Amino acid sequence: MRLLERKELNFTPIFLIGNAVLVTLLLFIELLNFSRVGRIAESKAPTLVELSNGESIRVSSINNYERSPQAITYFIGQTMTGLLSWNAVPVTLNEYSPNTSDKIKLDSGVQAGDQKITTTTWSTGFALSEDFRAPFLKEIAKLTPPDVFNGTTQSILKVNLFSEPKNIGQGKWSIDMVAEVIVFQGNNMVGSPIAFNKTIFVRAVDTPILPHISSQHQQTASRVRQAGMEIYKIQDLGLGK
Repeated sequence: MRLLERKELNFTPIFLIGNAVLVTLLLFIELLNFSRVGRIAESKAPTLVELSNGESIRVSSINNYERSPQAITYFIGQTMTGLLSWNAVPVTLNEYSPNTSDKIKLDSGVQAGDQKITTTTWSTGFALSEDFRAPFLKEIAKLTPPDVFNGTTQSILKVNLFSEPKNIGQGKWSIDMVAEVIVFQGNNMVGSPIAFNKTIFVRAVDTPILPHISSQHQQTASRVRQAGMEIYKIQDLGLGK
């Protein structure tokens, strides 16, 4: 008869206890994660961003094909003003030269069909869709007085009314504009108004990425198209209909 019997250890209870502790720990971690995710979801997205030049602006997140009415109106206003306000504002050539004639030069314009448009009109034209840009700039050239390029004639676009942008499809809007192109010739400081009442069609586009090495034309086009919109059609506004 053995006074001492060797007993085998049963690890099952130890395993069950360890497993319960591990599951409880994992549950606690999951609850902590859910709590943090909930706080992030309920918190407001940051609306203040700093640009590369140090300027801070407020932003809001929108769909890729959405634009606010304010952004659409501002884009159309800026674009139409650039297209229809003509002048040969002198550009600086060499500001350090003692000779005044070396410092400034009138805008010589850009050829568009048989006539010329101002350089500002040409650069603003990149805000138009590619199939619409060339024919529209040729029409602008027909309206541009030749005396613009000798500095004796200039014009401004006077906008009287912008309608609320109307959504006409995914990423597409139309807006009515009642305006006048006022042409000043010579000593005529009153100006001669030309009615310009149009319905303008605009759509959302992707903002272009400027290559690291880019030409002046590419830089101009990229700057104009930073708004992520383009005008693809302009038609007469049927007032009184």
